[in-house]
Amino acid sequence: MLIKKYSYKSQVYNNIKEGIITGLYHQGEVLNERNLAKDLGISRTPVREALQLLNKDGWVVIEPYKGALVRTFDEEYIKNVLDVRRPLEILAVKKAALNATEEDIKFLENNLLLQEKCFENYSPAKFMNLDREFHRKTYNLTYNELLIDILDNINDIIRFLGIQVLKLPERHKTTLEEHTNIYLAIKNKDVEEAKNYMDIHMIETAKHTLSQVTTKGSA
Repeated sequence: MLIKKYSYKSQVYNNIKEGIITGLYHQGEVLNERNLAKDLGISRTPVREALQLLNKDGWVVIEPYKGALVRTFDEEYIKNVLDVRRPLEILAVKKAALNATEEDIKFLENNLLLQEKCFENYSPAKFMNLDREFHRKTYNLTYNELLIDILDNINDIIRFLGIQVLKLPERHKTTLEEHTNIYLAIKNKDVEEAKNYMDIHMIETAKHTLSQVTTKGSA
């Protein structure tokens, strides 16, 4: 049952989205309003509103006579997500290189140390959380709420896919190397290098993500 700390709509939205990301709800699964409302101990109205917002943000598809279905993240959709993400990440890191303080740089440095420490008892999910934290710091340094919101939603989709990608041999290590290059460019306030290394990171991430989608699609 939900506790009214934030709006029920926001809580339902976050609950369902996290359920999709973690595999509680599967691609193509019908999300029944009545059952969700009963499970959460609330009325159907906030559930309906949350599903409409999830539809707007690309997590579910609302179809006539079927209702809300968890989106199937096919290759074309993922390519579109990655195409949109790349220029936005480059814009964000450009602003981050200009705006980062010593405290911000220390935060990124500590995050990288935790990423490295993660290899001792490697967990793709844990590494993915640190990856997301690293990127979100660059978003916050833009001080652009619209950009932050768009990239947050995109990166929830990337988190959904990325846990599988980070199981690939050596990908977690090359990801750390790419993050380190981005960090050093931000630390040195080298905007062009920051943009260049983020672009490389986006290209490599897209390549490995699509390789997983293609492999599963042909299985």
